[in-house]
Amino acid sequence: MPAVAGRAERVTAASLDLERILSLVRPSATSLVSMFHGEDHWRKVASIGLDLAARTPGCDPTVVVLFAVLHDAQRVGDDQDPPHGARGAALARSLDLGRFGFSGEQLALVEAACRDHTGGGLSDDPTIGTCWDADRLTLWRVGIEPAASYMSTPAGREAAASGHRFTWLSDWAEVARTLGRTSRRARSPLLRQR
Repeated sequence: MPAVAGRAERVTAASLDLERILSLVRPSATSLVSMFHGEDHWRKVASIGLDLAARTPGCDPTVVVLFAVLHDAQRVGDDQDPPHGARGAALARSLDLGRFGFSGEQLALVEAACRDHTGGGLSDDPTIGTCWDADRLTLWRVGIEPAASYMSTPAGREAAASGHRFTWLSDWAEVARTLGRTSRRARSPLLRQR
């Protein structure tokens, strides 16, 4: 999207067209109906991510929701598939999300979070760390107890250490509403500068 004088080139909760993005992702998703990595998992990652984002200064919750939708969309099967993160990042690029108003920084964060979420590493970036923590905090679904040592954010470490179980948002409309509330409570420094 070309720059326009006086206009912030950044998607916020108010401008995120989540249903439109889902309509672009679903047809190419290789894991859509997977019990472990399908759309229900994506929504759970978004739910946890929004909870963590509200408690993580500097986190962009809109990027966290976009990561949730994309991170496992290109996974092939439920067993080991290390390159699926790179395929998720490639999917993000192929969707030309800039046309929806995502800034270059937001797109770079989504791509990095998708690409690198499979390695078990940690991130100092509050948005990427929140993305990874939200995904790892769903490991209960495959019989693995999330470990605080694999969490990047204080909120993620606290949730893992306490064994906290999250309440899932029931549908994407609820995710969008919660994103709006989270964005008002936890603004990234870049949003405050605008």
